Amino acid sequence: MNIHTLSFSPTGTSKQVAQGIAQGTGYEHICHTDMTFHAPPAEAYGTGDLVIVAVPVYGGHVAPSAMQRMEGLRGNGALAVAVVVYGNRHYEHALEELADFLGARGFRLIGAGTFIGEHSYSTPATPIAVGRPDAEDMACAVRFGKDIARKLSSSHPDDIIDARQIEQPEQDVQVMMHFKQTVMGWMKDGMQMPSAPIVDEALCTHCDACAGLCPTGAIVDNWAEAGKCIKCCACVKGCPTGARSFPTPFAPLLAKNFSQRKENKFMI
Repeated sequence: MNIHTLSFSPTGTSKQVAQGIAQGTGYEHICHTDMTFHAPPAEAYGTGDLVIVAVPVYGGHVAPSAMQRMEGLRGNGALAVAVVVYGNRHYEHALEELADFLGARGFRLIGAGTFIGEHSYSTPATPIAVGRPDAEDMACAVRFGKDIARKLSSSHPDDIIDARQIEQPEQDVQVMMHFKQTVMGWMKDGMQMPSAPIVDEALCTHCDACAGLCPTGAIVDNWAEAGKCIKCCACVKGCPTGARSFPTPFAPLLAKNFSQRKENKFMI
């Protein structure tokens, strides 16, 4: 069996999880493909391949840019593991979207996982799942990989799973209702939301690190083009002088309501 990972990972969390799962399988030769900046090369997968696909969740959905990167994928009966990485709120429709996307392209889904990664909007002032995936999360990813390896060596390695049956994360219903009501109130009031990170010119050294971190090429002359920015905040987290910020009201709301640690879930 040939093991592959595909990850869209502007801030590195999805890539970490994918590689941890692959490590857990125990296979020596693993092909890692990072599709954060470019679509993966056209490759014909087949029945001798297992592809671990890990993508981030933005607003309860698979990041649209990740879907675009994968448009050319063709499974041709290859086995697949679908993994979504979310920022400790909820992944909502994302796992189902990814599973359906892969199934429609000829992959046979034998495993699925929902993992936690530091939220894109997390800052020192508004911490949301800071440092995740941490050592405990990575150990969980390795365990998932070991379970996948056991399935591959069993008498039913290609048993298809229904990702909709995965165990849901624990969630305080009242907290989620308060969150949604607050957001609906913002929408009703026509509250303006930032469309891209902003720059403190007093701190900016024009090193262009931000432009190199942007997965959509949205940053020109240190400013992000709103129509291209996907609000991944890779440029904010990677700015060496702290000159970039994304002052969204969602950050304090998320930090207040979703600070309790959620656990990763997976199924085979």
